[in-house]
Amino acid sequence: MEEKESEVTKAVREAVVKAVETGEDIKEKMGGITSDAVKKALEGVDVTREKVESVAKEAMEGTIEGARKAKVEAAEIIKEAAEGIIEGTRQAGAKAADLAEHAAEAALDAAKEAGDKAVEVVKDVVKGFLGGIKEVLEKKKK
Repeated sequence: MEEKESEVTKAVREAVVKAVETGEDIKEKMGGITSDAVKKALEGVDVTREKVESVAKEAMEGTIEGARKAKVEAAEIIKEAAEGIIEGTRQAGAKAADLAEHAAEAALDAAKEAGDKAVEVVKDVVKGFLGGIKEVLEKKKK
């Protein structure tokens, strides 16, 4: 039995392909595409760690599939996609924002499919994101 494609994966893939076909700057658009898809998927649902990880993974899979379909190098748009996934998770509400770290990790896992270069790019995004979280937590302690 064939696994049904998720709405998030489909939405992101189609948006990537459409942006490339219409001549838009995909690097510029990518963050917004994944951010919107993640935020929409997390709105009005019980936000759990599993849900956040699942949606983040689906968004990254959509990015990779869209890049392949549009014949764009996935590694070139992965960074923006990862940033959008994290941002969309944060925008989905306070509980989701607390789980954004898990979204970042799930995005990193999903990026492995796009190759070593993509993984390195996402690792840098995740490091920057985690560094930002630490700063916020340290400021709260003071």
